[in-house]
Amino acid sequence: MIKKVLLGASFLLLFTGCAGQTKEQEEKAAAATTAPNADTTPSTTVQQQEAKPKEVEIPEPYSLALKKIESGELDTALKYLDFTINDFKDSPYVYNAQLLKSILWGSKSTAQLNLVDSLSKGSGKAPMLYKKEELVALKNLLKQESNVFKEYDSSLAAPTQYIWENYSAEKTVPPFKDIKLPSVPPERDLDFFVSVGYPAPKDDEMKAYFNYLYISLTSAMLEVTIKEDRIEYPAYFYYIGTSLFHQDKPLSRKFLDKTIELTENDKYSEVRIKAQGFIDR
Repeated sequence: MIKKVLLGASFLLLFTGCAGQTKEQEEKAAAATTAPNADTTPSTTVQQQEAKPKEVEIPEPYSLALKKIESGELDTALKYLDFTINDFKDSPYVYNAQLLKSILWGSKSTAQLNLVDSLSKGSGKAPMLYKKEELVALKNLLKQESNVFKEYDSSLAAPTQYIWENYSAEKTVPPFKDIKLPSVPPERDLDFFVSVGYPAPKDDEMKAYFNYLYISLTSAMLEVTIKEDRIEYPAYFYYIGTSLFHQDKPLSRKFLDKTIELTENDKYSEVRIKAQGFIDR
C-alpha cells in the first residue's frame, strides 16, 4: 500500500510538471518510489520467519525402516522401527513407528497362522503313508511352528496397546507420504500337502510360502490403512483387531468395536460389515 501511494504521488508530479526540479532532485524522487520502507520490511521478514512452522526432524532409523519395507526386508524394518521407538522417545515419529510395527507384526503372525493351519490340515490326511519316525517328525514340526506363531502373536501386543492408548481422532501425526508398498513375490502355497497330506513340505517350501504371505499381507494392509498422508483408522482397527483375536480377545474386541464406532454414519462400509461379521461369528 505504501509503494502504491508513493507511485501515485510521483505520477501526479510528473503529470502537472515540475520544471523547477534539478536533475539531482528528480533522481532522489525516483529512488523514493522504489526503495523499500526501512520501518516495515525487516519486521515483516522477522514475523514471517517466526510464523513458519519448524520442520520436524525425521529420525534416521525411521527413514531406513521405510526403505526396508519398500524392499521387502520386513524383519530388518522391524529392527529400525524399534531403534526409532527406543532412541527417539520424544519424536512424533514414534507413533508412526508403533503403528507400522503393529501392521508388520500383524501380517507376520497372520502369515504364520496360515502356515500352521496348512500343516494341521495336511498332517491328518494320510498318516498311513508315513513311517513311524516320519509321522513323529511331522507332529513335532507342527508343534514347533505353532510355538513360533505364539511368539509372533505375543510381539503384536506392545505396539497395538500403544496405539490404543495414544489414539485420538484429533491427533496430528507426521505424514506417511514417503512410504511405498513392497513388491509381492510370486505366489506360493502348500495346497497339495493340504489336499493329499503327503509328502511333508520341505523347509524351503514352508519358508517361501511364509515369505509370500508375510509380504503380501503387509502390502495389502498398508494399502488399505495408509492413504497418501492420512491413516484410515476404520480399516486399521479392523485388520489389527482380527490379528489380535488369538492373542488378546478383549483388545481385539475393542479394536473391532472402534471400527463400528468410526463408521456409524456409513452403514454400507465394507470394513464395518466385516467387523460386525467377525464379532457375530
